[in-house]
Amino acid sequence: MRITELLQDATIDLGVKVNSKEEAIDHLVDLMVKGGNITDREEYKKGILAREANGTTGIGGGIAIPHSKNKAVTKAGLASMTVPDGVDYEAMDGEPSDVFFMIAAPAEGSDVHLEALSRLSVILMDPVFKDSLLKATSKEEYLALIDKKETEKFPEEAAKEEEKPAVQEEKADDGTILNQLDLIVKPTAFSTEHVEYVVKA
Repeated sequence: MRITELLQDATIDLGVKVNSKEEAIDHLVDLMVKGGNITDREEYKKGILAREANGTTGIGGGIAIPHSKNKAVTKAGLASMTVPDGVDYEAMDGEPSDVFFMIAAPAEGSDVHLEALSRLSVILMDPVFKDSLLKATSKEEYLALIDKKETEKFPEEAAKEEEKPAVQEEKADDGTILNQLDLIVKPTAFSTEHVEYVVKA
């Protein structure tokens, strides 16, 4: 699942000012509520704080990716914000964090948070791209930057799109229209090697 499929306009906020890690978390959780991803704000926040108690999700380089697989989550989603002035998020490198992605994953089902963490770690490793997110002036631009980077880093997905079933119309002997579907299914693998230090069992 692409990052751009998990983000919504309602869950993005640019140019935010927060003064502490707690304020940063509260703002991101509020975005999740606006996106309709969670049913219980406090329960979800408890999951985020419990994960932070096990070790910061401020991975350094100005990036923080708090996350929770939680019973309060009704559908997988992402919230994101930029904090141009930065905020102390107790990051691993001791530097302020200024680009945030919060992941919400349902308690039951696949580990979508691991997939999202893996993808985010890959695209955010590029400091030029990360800085471009900070400079984005609209949500549309923000999403477009992410979409372009994902396509660049995961070219096999673009190829898969081109291989999607093509519908061909062909007349049968009796004049009816037959639809011939050529189905091509290929597995997509996600590596979590970049985020092992963020994810704990």
